[in-house]
Formats: sequence, C-alpha cells, structure tokens
Amino acid sequence: MGAGEDFRVTVSKTEVVAAALPSQEHWLPLSNLDLLLPPLDVGVFFCYRKPHGGDNFMFGSMVSVLKKALAQALVSNYAFGGEVVPNSVGEPEILCTNCGVDFIEAFADVELRDINLYNPNESIEGKFVPKKKKGVLAVQVTSLSLSLCSGCIIFAKVFVRHMFS
Repeated sequence: MGAGEDFRVTVSKTEVVAAALPSQEHWLPLSNLDLLLPPLDVGVFFCYRKPHGGDNFMFGSMVSVLKKALAQALVSNYAFGGEVVPNSVGEPEILCTNCGVDFIEAFADVELRDINLYNPNESIEGKFVPKKKKGVLAVQVTSLSLSLCSGCIIFAKVFVRHMFS
C-alpha cells in the first residue's frame, strides 16, 4: 500500500434528503437503448479547500447548505429522488416516489495532497464513494484532515442510463 492509501474514512452521519416539495408518484420508462445496455454507476467528485480557520462547525454549516440545495434541486430533478425497480413485465423503470437521496457525512484523517489519485481503486473506492442502497443518486461529503492543507471532498454516485444524457 502506498502512502495515500493507508487511511480510514469514518462515517459520522447518514440520512436521506428528499425534495423540498411533495410530488405525485409516477413511472419513467427507459428507452429501448437503455434496456439493451448494462446499467452503470458513475461517480463524480469535487475537492474544495476549507476556508482559513475552517473547523467542524464550519463543515457542519456547509453540509447543511448542501442538503438544503439538494432538496431544492430534487424538486425539478425528481427522477434522482426515485428508485430503479422492475415494472409489471420485469423491465427496469424509474419509480418517482421522492424516496430521496442517500446523504453521507464522513471524516478522513488524510490531507488531499496525500491521496493517491493514480490508484483510485485503492484510495477512493470504498472510502469516498458512497454506497447506493435503493435510489438513483447517493452523495458523500467528507471532511479531510484539520491541518493547513485540509479540504473537503464531495462525491456523488449516480445510476446512469441514456435518458439522463
């Protein structure tokens, strides 16, 4: 294991963020092309430097703003708050029920510069990548070490079919 792989990520809180407004339950069918291709989970992550004097209180405030923004975004992007389930003939469809998005808060005692991004299977997968339970989207926000070179990683994992392209 390299220097950027021997660290732990500790989950401090897991919750579900639903759309800020209620929506009517309905089904979104997938296209024929979607039904031919295997499902994919795609991950995207963003790294941010903590503000000077950033502490756990500031991280908590940032997470609170992110959750509120996600709840607002899910109002018009309601498919991301649904889940993929088989329809009456066994084909996958998105059931839009506003069941929400898994939102995980975590802490890693590592600095961003020490994470081995050349070997993401060892340094990122299973640490910064959230595990989706049932939904279409999962988000993990991880606070990094409290040293001078500290930061924050936001990782979103989404189920992708061509209908989202």
